[in-house]
Amino acid sequence: MPENLLTDTQLATLKVYLKVDQGIEDGMIESIYQAAATEIARAISFDLAPGYFLADERFKDRFFVAVMKQVKEEYDYRGLGSEVMRFPIQTPIVNIINQIRTELEAEADAN
Repeated sequence: MPENLLTDTQLATLKVYLKVDQGIEDGMIESIYQAAATEIARAISFDLAPGYFLADERFKDRFFVAVMKQVKEEYDYRGLGSEVMRFPIQTPIVNIINQIRTELEAEADAN
């Protein structure tokens, strides 16, 4: 079982972002979050887990926002809406991925 990446505060923030005010879908939201966090972490660096980005002060806010955006996309287009043609990862999320990836590469080059 993967580690729980969401704190109660982050779950509450995510639910506000999704405009969800009941707890009945919390399990589904947490599952979507876990998958989105892994997808984005792997897009940045295949060797690093989502927990790395959430624990690092340089990346945690941007990483969380990127994951929230991806969760919203997956949440909004679940079910019947999932048949709509769309990009796997949206452009604003790709921008964050590229920023963090570039910073990691620059750090590796400096060492």
